[in-house]
Amino acid sequence: MKKEYDLKKMKIRSVGRHDPEAAKIPISIRMDAIILIKLREEAFRIGIPYQTFISSILHKYVSGELIEKKSEKAKQEIREIVRATLEELDK
Repeated sequence: MKKEYDLKKMKIRSVGRHDPEAAKIPISIRMDAIILIKLREEAFRIGIPYQTFISSILHKYVSGELIEKKSEKAKQEIREIVRATLEELDK
C-alpha cells in the first residue's frame, strides 16, 4: 500500500437522479402475531422476502388488483351466464 496517493487524476462520479416517488420508505406497523407468521410462511413458500410480499399485497390492494376469491367466483359465474345467453341468441 502506498503512503501517499495522487488524487489529482481522480475523476468525480456523478450520482444519478433518484425518483422520490419510487423510493421505498421504511415504516413501522403493528399486526397480530399470527398474521405475520402466516405472511412469512407464504412469502417463504413462494421464495420472496416477507416484507416484499407484504408490499406486493398492499400495492395490489391500492391499485385495485386485489379482489376477494368470492368476488372472483361471482365474476366468473356472471361471465358464464353471459356466454350462455349469447350462445342462445346466436341459435
